[in-house]
Amino acid sequence: MRKLLFSLLLIPAIVQAQSVAINDNGAVSNTHAILDVDVTANNKGILIPRLSSAQRIAIPGLGMPDEGLQVYDETTNSFWYWDGTQWVEMSYGNNEWKLLGNAGTNPAINFIGTTDNNALVVRTNNVEAMRVSATGNVGIGTNAPNYKLHLVGNARFEGDFVNQEITGAHGSAVQNVPFTNGVFNPIAGSVASVTISDGNGGVNNSGVLITGFARIFGGTLNGGNSSMGGYFLLLERDVTPAFAAPTILTYTSGDCYIKTPNGLGSAAIGYGGGGHISYFDGALTTGTTYYYRLSLYPNGVGITSGTYDVYQRDLVIVQIKR
Repeated sequence: MRKLLFSLLLIPAIVQAQSVAINDNGAVSNTHAILDVDVTANNKGILIPRLSSAQRIAIPGLGMPDEGLQVYDETTNSFWYWDGTQWVEMSYGNNEWKLLGNAGTNPAINFIGTTDNNALVVRTNNVEAMRVSATGNVGIGTNAPNYKLHLVGNARFEGDFVNQEITGAHGSAVQNVPFTNGVFNPIAGSVASVTISDGNGGVNNSGVLITGFARIFGGTLNGGNSSMGGYFLLLERDVTPAFAAPTILTYTSGDCYIKTPNGLGSAAIGYGGGGHISYFDGALTTGTTYYYRLSLYPNGVGITSGTYDVYQRDLVIVQIKR
C-alpha cells in the first residue's frame, strides 16, 4: 500500500514537468533535474546500490545504453560507474595522482607504487614494459627480474659507464704464497660468479667478459746467486664454488725478485710486479652458474725460501649478450 501511495504521489510531478521532487517544504522540483531531493535531514543521506566486485562485474548485458550506471563497490570501498564499455573507478579530493602534474607532495607519504606484496607494473599500449618486483628488482623486457636491474633486450649507453668495483680502491696485503714452484695457489677474495639465464641457447647468445688484476711483491723471497722469483697469474673457471676441477682459461706471467753476483758477493732486489688478465668466455650453457678466480703459480729459479706477497687483487665479470 505504501509503494502504491508513493507512486500515485509522483504521477503529477512526472506528468507536469518530467521531473520528480522529493521534499518536505512544498517546493517545486528543479526543471533541470529528473530527480530533485530537497529534504531537511541533518543525519541522513542517499544510499545507492552496494555490490561486491564480483557482483558488479557479473551484471549481465551492459552496453552503451547503460553509460552512467553507478554503484558502490564494497570490495574496493569506492564508487564505480559504467562508461558504456567498461567500469571506471571514481576518485575524489586530493587522493588521486593527477595526469598533468602534482604539487605539494611529500615523498614520505606520496608515491607511485604498491602498499602490499605485489609488483608494480608499467604498461604501454596495454603491454607490460617494465616491472618492479615486490623485492625491489627492476625488470625491463622480463616479468621475473632476478637482479636489481634485469634487462632483456638491446641497451645503448651514451656517456660514461662506471663500474664501482673497477674504480674502487684496492685493499692492503691479503695473502702470502709459499715460494714452492709448481703449486696452484688460489688468490683469496678473487672469486666471482654469474648465472647464464638468457634462455636463448647460451653459447650462441651469451658470453662473459672477465677482467682481473693482481700485484705481487717479492720482498720476502730468498735465493742463491743468479736467482729470480717468477710466477704465472692464472684465470680459472669451474661450475662449483669449490673449484673441484677448474679449467685454466688464460694466464699472464711476471717476476718480482732477482739476485745477481755483485763484486765479491751478491745483491738481491725485491720489487712489485703487476699482472693483468682480460678474457671473453663464450663457451657457456644456459642455466649454469660459472665461478671464476685468480690463482698464483710460482715459477722461480734458484729460490730457496720466503713468500710471494699478494697486495692487490681484483676480478670483475660482465655478462654480455652477443
